Amino acid sequence: MEIISIVLGILQFLIIGYILCKEVVKNSSVTFLWATLFVMFGFPHLITTITHDLPYSNTILAEASLFVILFCAIYILFRKKLKCNFIQLNSRKFEIENDLVVGSLFEHISFVLLILSVLGLVFGILRSNGGILNTSWASVRGIRTQYLSIQALANRLVFTFSGLSLYFFLTNRRRKTVIVLVLFTGLVLVTRNRVQIIPVLTFFLSLYIIKVSKIKIRHIVFGMLGAVLVIYIVYAIRAFRWLGSISDAINNFSWHYINTTVMRFLSERDGELGLRQHFYYYIQNHNNFEGFNRGYTLIRMLMVYIPSRFSFGLKPQSFDLYMGQAIGMAAGGSMHPTLFGDCFGNFYWFGIWAGGLWAGFANFIDKLISKQRYSFFKIMIFFLSSYSYVVMGRGSVYNGFEVLAWGVLILRIIKVFFIRLANVH
Repeated sequence: MEIISIVLGILQFLIIGYILCKEVVKNSSVTFLWATLFVMFGFPHLITTITHDLPYSNTILAEASLFVILFCAIYILFRKKLKCNFIQLNSRKFEIENDLVVGSLFEHISFVLLILSVLGLVFGILRSNGGILNTSWASVRGIRTQYLSIQALANRLVFTFSGLSLYFFLTNRRRKTVIVLVLFTGLVLVTRNRVQIIPVLTFFLSLYIIKVSKIKIRHIVFGMLGAVLVIYIVYAIRAFRWLGSISDAINNFSWHYINTTVMRFLSERDGELGLRQHFYYYIQNHNNFEGFNRGYTLIRMLMVYIPSRFSFGLKPQSFDLYMGQAIGMAAGGSMHPTLFGDCFGNFYWFGIWAGGLWAGFANFIDKLISKQRYSFFKIMIFFLSSYSYVVMGRGSVYNGFEVLAWGVLILRIIKVFFIRLANVH
């Protein structure tokens, strides 16, 4: 059985890598989904099948590999082969053809909305904590935000316009690009929320993706180095979070502490690279847990625009809470065992057919980007979906989808109301 487990481990690694390369060449934002799955499942799962660094049998590991292989095969079957019509670059430069939105009042309004939204979130946190030096991960996390509050709207606008960094860069406004990246970096320092660093990382990775037309060895090497750097940054933010308040962090910060803590996280399989082990746990127990096998994630996605309290009980509790409860977490604890684990938990072995659903979703997003007439909206949706794919690949499927769904809706609304301000006809 060990040989079978290793062979299947190699196959799942190769098929995820194959899909990733194909999506890079398409210049599709779904590249971020498969890059996340490759880093968080494909490669570490292969290592686990060989070294047995986690306490699961060869049978369980082989079943996990088989689920992923079938999921990926169905994804390939339903995924369209056409490239995503993203943007046209001028020769070899990172510069797009002139877009009528460039320099318009519409663009300025978008930029101001992003700045105000970030500042609104930061000031709201500072007001609740009594100053920036008192903020910590625990205190920020304890702030309750109402679904339809100004804070909730600001949070949605922040991610909706996060693509302005890429847009300004491609339209040769480097100063504004830096401003947007600094805003998100500052937001991460205040909140210590790792997902808020994604727009910064997405900016640099997007510059790589939109230029690739054929995979070469240097692209693979760059991708590997980029993956290592991203993992380190994500774990370093978590280590920084453990220092407590910013005041404590200033007094106790050292690179030695950050490095040793990151290495400890990695050695203990603690964090993003260890989330897959809960997928194994669900397989081992045949999904025999409360709330499993009911497709709750899909139901919530279909009802994304309806607040739970107005759904007459039809919108179920977030499935990540059920997954947290299944592994013994305290009430309110959530678990995100990668997209594969979420699909398995929702549908058991029928979850392999979710590969077709995600292929259809990727086709839809690519088409949505391609049909946009102006580069501004292409970039906004590309960037927003890239962020969401990372979150969904990690296993926080509904949270990532919710950001994308609301972001696209907001972009649609402002396009209707403010398009004349940009003198676009």
